[in-house]
Order: sequence, then C-alpha cells, then structure tokens
Amino acid sequence: MERVFEIIINGLSTGAIYSLLALGFVLIFKSTGILNFAQGELAMVGAFVCFTFASQLQLPYLLAFLIALGIGAVLGAFIDLLFFRRMVGEPVFATIMITVGLASILTSAAGIIWGHDVHAIRAPFTDKTLEVGNVVLTHGSLITVGVSLLLFVVFMLFFNRSLLGVAMRGTAEDPDTAGLMGINVNKIHMAAWAIGTLVAAVAGIFLADQSFVRLSMSHTGIKAMAAAILGGMESIRGAVVGGLAIGLIEGFAANYLSGAEVGGFHFGDVKEVAAFVVMIVVLMIRPHGIFGREKVERV
Repeated sequence: MERVFEIIINGLSTGAIYSLLALGFVLIFKSTGILNFAQGELAMVGAFVCFTFASQLQLPYLLAFLIALGIGAVLGAFIDLLFFRRMVGEPVFATIMITVGLASILTSAAGIIWGHDVHAIRAPFTDKTLEVGNVVLTHGSLITVGVSLLLFVVFMLFFNRSLLGVAMRGTAEDPDTAGLMGINVNKIHMAAWAIGTLVAAVAGIFLADQSFVRLSMSHTGIKAMAAAILGGMESIRGAVVGGLAIGLIEGFAANYLSGAEVGGFHFGDVKEVAAFVVMIVVLMIRPHGIFGREKVERV
C-alpha cells in the first residue's frame, strides 16, 4: 500500500508539471488560436535562466525564481511582437510552422549560451524528504503539487472574475467582435503569450528540480501537448486533469508494466508510450477531448 501511495504522489508531482505546461498551451491557444509547439523549449529557457541566477550568480533561490518568471513573461511578449503580430489572419499551418522553427531557434540559442552539459539547481527544498509512516515523500514533489494547484485556482478566478481574463475569453471566441467592442486584440494576444511563457517557466524550474537542467528537457512539451489535447485544448480544468492523468498513468506503467512478461511477450519500458495510447483512445471516442466543447458551424 505504501508503494501505491508513493507512486500516486510522484505521479501527481510529475503530472502537475505536465498540467502547467498544458495550461500554457491552453492559454495561448484559447486566446490566439495558435498551437504552440515551442512550449517545452520555453520551459527549458526558464529553467536555464533560474539556474544562471540561482547557481552561477548565487542569488537567493526565490529571487532567482521570480527573475526567471519575469524574463519568461518578457520573452513571451517579445515572441508575439516579433513573430505573430503580423501573422493574424494567416493560415493555421503557417503559424504552426513558425512555432516549430521557434522551438529549434530556442534550443540552438540555449546550447550556444549555456552549452550542452547537464546542470542542477540547488533549491532550498532539494534532497529534503518527509516521512509519513513508511512512505518517503520529497519536499520538491509536495511543493510542485501545492504551487501548481494554487496557480490553477488563480487562473480559474482570473478568467472568470478579472476584466483582462474576460477580455481574453471574448477575444478567443470572436476577435473581430471583440475589437469592435473596444478590446485591444493585439494587447490581449501579447498578454496571452506573456502569461503562457511565464507558466512554462514555472513548469521548467520545477522539472529541473526533479531531474536536471539540460537541453533535452524540452521534450517534455510533447507530453504536455498530449495532456492539453486529452483534456481539451480550450479548457483550463482539462489541462489540469489531462496532465495529472498522464503523470499517474506513467507512474503506474513504469512500476507495474515496464519489464513485465505476458505469454512470452516482453513489454520493455512502456512508460513513455502508455499516456499517448490512452490519449489516442480517448480522442477516438471524444475527438475534442474530455472537457472540450464540440463546435457546431451553422451554414
């Protein structure tokens, strides 16, 4: 029973990171209609920035964390201004390919600036554990889950109660009508990119605490996109549920399916594919995701 509890906690911790990245996907897609394939790379840059200030410049961890979030928000606004401001109204395929190219640019730039070595961020809670009976929990996992849940609540309130959040929702539904109602669509799009990149930076920093700061950590963005699609690309709660579901599925698959042998068939490491198999099955049954809304076009 203790093992199952540990798997659940670790799965929720990993899933919280997927959920944060998925939340970034949803925020940008919900407000701009752009599917951002560079979300994982933005998380990687956030982790490297935090590493620079916390480990290399020896600033307090919390200050380095906040600086990384601020730089992430500025980077997101700059990306919208430089790349996507002029792409309004262009084909979806064109904007997707720009995000794919942006992902390569960010990876190459990070390799030039920080190199290809593996680094570690020394957080105040690194290597600290909490024992509950026979179960050993890391402080990093608990903080990741707690901060992620807090951010999800904040964003739910933001979209439902704040003027900017309502304006972002209205812009996502119909940007032309929103513009006629006096909403500055360009500023809304910039705010969406800034917030989406900020959330990605949070996810990247938490991911670095669980593993290390390295260029390959950007690959986590693919799983986060699967989480966003699974939950529904326009649903914040879908991003939460999708990310947590994938984290738990991976945890149980790694402990109970990887290396198993049934009827002479050796499963091998199924952790990396289990979540995608579930996602495909769900989308075959419900193409718009668990919490997504099916769009009906009237002609």
